[in-house]
This record gives sequence, structure tokens and C-alpha cells, in this order.
Amino acid sequence: MPATYSIPPEHQQQLRPVDITTLDKRTNDEILQSLAQHAPVTSEKNLWAFWDSGFRNMPAWCQRNVVDWVRICAPLRWTIRVLDNVPSSPNYALNFVSRELLPDAFVERKMDGPYVGPHSADFLRGALLYEHGGAYMDVGCILIRDMDRICWDEIMNPESSTKIVVPLIYGQNIANYFVAARKGDPFIKRWHNLFTHIWEGHTNHHGVLDNPLVSFGSNNALDDETEVDPRASVFKWDYKVDYKIIMEYVSQVLCWVRLTTLEDAGDGFSCADYWEKHIMCLDVFEENWGAESVVGFDRSGHQVLDAFNVKVDTDDKSPELYKQAEKMVWRMLAGASFQKVAHGKELTKEPTLGVLWDLPENEGKDCEPGTFAELLRYGTVHFRQTRESVVTLEPRPARKRVRKGVLEP
Repeated sequence: MPATYSIPPEHQQQLRPVDITTLDKRTNDEILQSLAQHAPVTSEKNLWAFWDSGFRNMPAWCQRNVVDWVRICAPLRWTIRVLDNVPSSPNYALNFVSRELLPDAFVERKMDGPYVGPHSADFLRGALLYEHGGAYMDVGCILIRDMDRICWDEIMNPESSTKIVVPLIYGQNIANYFVAARKGDPFIKRWHNLFTHIWEGHTNHHGVLDNPLVSFGSNNALDDETEVDPRASVFKWDYKVDYKIIMEYVSQVLCWVRLTTLEDAGDGFSCADYWEKHIMCLDVFEENWGAESVVGFDRSGHQVLDAFNVKVDTDDKSPELYKQAEKMVWRMLAGASFQKVAHGKELTKEPTLGVLWDLPENEGKDCEPGTFAELLRYGTVHFRQTRESVVTLEPRPARKRVRKGVLEP
């Protein structure tokens, strides 16, 4: 029998059970089979994702993530798709995106280097949102709150000024694993144009920062372009590679930072004004990194894994690890939109949770029966948050604005 969990009294003001008659009764495999079919775009309620070699080649824990996206969002008329770069696939990216919007290296399948998948996803993110609208989310995200209540109701509200929703780390530095926008958004178009421009002539990330449009990201110079923000001290990662490689890895974020500095250069559109007036920023710490808000960032991969592995029903609930696991999972279920499980393969000294879950010895640990990991999986589908809104941050104005075109050095 499948496990069932109930909401403890101390969280019943924050969560309520979902009506079980509304739940998708299909098995995980039946949902995965449905995702293998081509789904034509018929609305803007599209939840996009990408896995270079096809979703059946994703780690099993990522497949379970996407299955739960379907369980949570499909009843609200969202269409979930995991695109790929396999020409024979029904979900081949070029079945959905105009070729002229993408770099030759992607279209001709000539990308190389260690980050083909992440940077291919970067190319598609802006193109898909501009052409079709919806939300783009990395497959490493464990969805907790439905997409309407995270962002779409706000974007579609005629009385709201919000046009785009992104997680904000600090300053003008967004986390690009989630972006939501309506079809044809002018800021998204400029962001995408800038990103594909700096990749012209490249098949991998090496040398991308040599482009003067984003060269401010080199040599620890990012703070020269962004407002100093005390939040920066909260986020610490133990990178083992050169700083420039990190900045090349997140070059799409650097393109966003550049746009926040650009005033109207004659085309009637101010990216800086749009950033400050029309973009809603999710507080990444509160909404996406609920686990880290409890365990911290130091060795967070191992710490979160250990907490998830704790058994929920045990006679001894006094050990510190049990208390941490309990606090972490209920914090996520009651107060986060989703949990971003980082990969960042070969970037950090200590393995991230995504890297650990990829290991053969940890197969199934994301949903092992009787553990807090299983409780999280169960709760994301069977519990609904009572809070009406998400935690946001005001977009921070760039310290210095310039009157230049998007592609003007």
C-alpha cells in the first residue's frame, strides 16, 4: 500500500489536505509515457524543461520531479514538456522553437565541453518564453506550490504591473533555473538576443566573457556592476574551479545584469525601467532554498541527504538529526514554492545534493519509503499551502545606468 501522511497539528494553519478525488490516478510510468508524446502549444500555460538526450535519460529522481509537476499543475490546465536535442524525438526542441532564434552550435548539434546540457537549456529558456509564454523550470526543481499561485495569477492579473517572475539571489543577480513570462515579452526578447549574441562563434563556454558586453563578469569584477547587497554574504559556495569558469557558466545571468543597467537608447524601451517596475522577484532563500535555510550552505548536499534519509516513524525522535529533518521538510512544505536541487557538477569541492542523488548507491533515496524524503514527495502532491502570497524582494536598481543599445559595447 502507498504510504500516507497527515499534517501535524502545529502545521494545520499553514497546510490543508488536497481533495483526493482531484488527484491524478495514473502511475508514474503512465505519466512518463504521456510526456513522451508531442503536445502542440495551445495556450501560454506551458511549463518548459529540457534534457539534452531526452527525458528518459534523466536521473530517476529528476523524472519523479517532473511527474509531480504534472500531478500538481496539469489539473490547472498547464502543459508540461521536457524538450531535448534528439532530432527523431517528438519533443525535439526545434519542433517548438524557430531555428533563427538559436545559435548555430545548438542547431547543428556541435556543442561540446562539460556543460552542453545546461547551456543548451539557457538557449531555449528565452526562446521558448518569447515564442510561447509560460514558465521555464530546471528538472532539478521539486515543485511544492502550483504554478498559478507561484506566479501566473499575478502575471495575468490586469491590475498588476508584473510581467516577469524570477528568483532573485542578491543585487541584480537572478537564479535562471526558473523564469515565467507571457509570450512576446520585450525584456525576455532582449535578454535572449544578448545571450545568443555573446555565444556567436562558440561551441562551449570558453571565451564567452571576452565579449565586452559581459566582460564585467571577469576577474571578480561583478560587484563593480551591481549594487552592493548585504544578502550576498548569506550565499557561500565552495567552488573548486577558477572564478572565470563560474562566470562563464552563468553567463546568461550576466546578460540579465547588463540589461538592468540599460536605459532607452533610442528604440523606446528602457530595460532598467522594466526591471524596476515590471519584474517580480521571488526571494530565493525563502521560496527555493528552504532546505538550505535550515541546514545552511556548508556541506549542504551531505546535510540535506542525511536529513532526507531519516525515518519519520521512530521511537527515538530526540537526536538532533531527526529534529533537523523534521524542521527542514515541514519548512519546505509550508513555506516554499519549490526546492531547487543543485547539480553544478564538477564546480564545487563538496558534492551537491543533485550529484549525490545521481550516485548508484543513492538511487531511490529521494523517495525511500518511510523517510522524510518520502514525506516531502507525498506532501507536495497531497498538501496545499494556505498562504495567499509568496515572499518577494524589490528589484534593486543598478548602481549605474547607461544609455546604450543591448548589443552596443
